[in-house]
Amino acid sequence: MTAPGPYAPPIDHGKQQTRYRLGRIGTYLWALAPLLTCGFAAPVSFGIAMGRRRDNLTVAALVLHSALIIAGCGVIGAHEYPAPLWAQTLFTVSICITSVGATAQLLVIRGKVWAAQERPRVPVAHLSNAEVLDRARKLREQARRTAEADPMLAKRLAIGRPDLPRQFDDGGLVDVNHAPLHVLTALPGVTERSARQIQEWVERSGPFASLGEVMLVIEISPTFEHHLREYCVFIP
Repeated sequence: MTAPGPYAPPIDHGKQQTRYRLGRIGTYLWALAPLLTCGFAAPVSFGIAMGRRRDNLTVAALVLHSALIIAGCGVIGAHEYPAPLWAQTLFTVSICITSVGATAQLLVIRGKVWAAQERPRVPVAHLSNAEVLDRARKLREQARRTAEADPMLAKRLAIGRPDLPRQFDDGGLVDVNHAPLHVLTALPGVTERSARQIQEWVERSGPFASLGEVMLVIEISPTFEHHLREYCVFIP
């Protein structure tokens, strides 16, 4: 087995996995907060979503659920106890829509919100600093040797998986057989369509063994083969 070289710091896999799991639990609590608070935490959750991934749908959801809470509380608060039946009904409906609807929306966008700031660490092909390029190339060579000698170790080190929490520096490799869509599309010449073709092929026929196999069955321009050969790794 090839041990990680001098560029790879020691990794505490237990702590790494614990942080990763706690992070996932936190994102689910964020999404379930409206349901757990009868809808009152919906504006907070959508506000956090806006801070990480601002788009029109998130803004609209924030405004809608805030308006529902204000309307429901305003109607019920405008009457002395006990409030009229219609006011109680309106309050209940607004709370139910906000708690259930907001939670459903947050669960749908959870992956995009919490992955929005993740960026595949694939180096740009043309850098002015020759030393940086040379160091990255050596890191890739070292990581490839590790993957060839011990694929299980490579998976534990998350070689080729910039989407996972890790400390091992692989120089920007991408594991074509296991990387998610947004990582594959960061590779030179790999479009969303070709990335989906790669994933479908792996699911149907098993992992690729080399770039040559990929180029035979996936629609990728041959002009990018040199760059892909530099950054791709194939872990079974």
